[in-house]
Amino acid sequence: MKPGRERGDYAAPSPNIVHYLTTLDTRWTGQTLGFTCHTGDLSWEELIAWVQSAEKLGYSAFCTTEESGKDAFAVLAVLARETKTISLGTAIVNFYSRTPTLLAMSARSIHDLSGGRFGPFGLGAGGIGFMQRGHGIVVEKPLARAKETVAIVRGLLTQKKFSYDGQWFKPQEFHLREGPIGETAPPIWLAGLGPKMVRTAAEVADGVIANWLTHESLAEYRGLIEGGAGSAGRNSADVQIATLLMTCVDPNDEAAIFAARRGIAFYCASEHYLHIADICGLGADARRVKAAWEERDFDRATGLVSDELLDKFCLVGTPEKNAERIQWLFANGVYPIIYPLPRRERMVEDHHSVLEQVSRWAQVLEAASPDR
Repeated sequence: MKPGRERGDYAAPSPNIVHYLTTLDTRWTGQTLGFTCHTGDLSWEELIAWVQSAEKLGYSAFCTTEESGKDAFAVLAVLARETKTISLGTAIVNFYSRTPTLLAMSARSIHDLSGGRFGPFGLGAGGIGFMQRGHGIVVEKPLARAKETVAIVRGLLTQKKFSYDGQWFKPQEFHLREGPIGETAPPIWLAGLGPKMVRTAAEVADGVIANWLTHESLAEYRGLIEGGAGSAGRNSADVQIATLLMTCVDPNDEAAIFAARRGIAFYCASEHYLHIADICGLGADARRVKAAWEERDFDRATGLVSDELLDKFCLVGTPEKNAERIQWLFANGVYPIIYPLPRRERMVEDHHSVLEQVSRWAQVLEAASPDR
């Protein structure tokens, strides 16, 4: 068998295993909202209460991150028992610190515990700083690693027996003891910032998580997705686009604006985000922030976040302006995942406040929809 080719115990559907990608899941289309947070910022009790309140507000999915906080799948396992209707997904877990087989086992576990509510299954390379400093892992060949991970995870979740002869992993005639999930397996999304990863996501995954989404970057992403999907014999319309939507809790409060600038500064420090700043005409601004952050002068880096950077990459306007931005995402088929930027001294209150505010904006949009 040639490297990177998979086989199951039955013939793969035509044209290939991405048969399972041909219909977008209705949970991520239309005027629906997801949400996320840094799970380490809330206690277990606070996190459970927050997600339960979001479920009552009508959010469609909680998508846990994984940095130096709580283990992502432990969070989802607890929430599977503490919630009733909301989808429970990841956005993202990295594909270096877990094997594809372990990722598939985790997905199967949360699927069962939640009664089929697991998804989306967001995967990515992880932040370089976090991977290197935290895990002690050098991020190498992320495109090939992404392709191999998606193929194996999807194979194990959809086929009765699965083999794959990969560069890193070679499962042979393997199956999950509880069986595959099948065609209802969760959609697999890849985090994509750079052009090559976005194109890869369009080739092999169900969707792409494209942060810092703007008019300029969406136009570029659309072209990359069309090219990647086309090269794989797919319809680009079948590739879901999602984005983490950074949200300021109170644009009229100095401490809240500082928290929002700090959030933007943290991402400016990552090389991956500079490309997006460049195509928005704000590359020089972002690089000034990055230079200060690398000197570990975090407050100066925060102060260097220009109003233009803040306005471009964060919901920091009036309720009307913020609602218009969410409507623009909906109109372009993008699934927004609300990402609160709380004040340290009001951590719990701000998490709740952000979701309540965004829910009101979405309700205004729904009431104004011509389809109603």
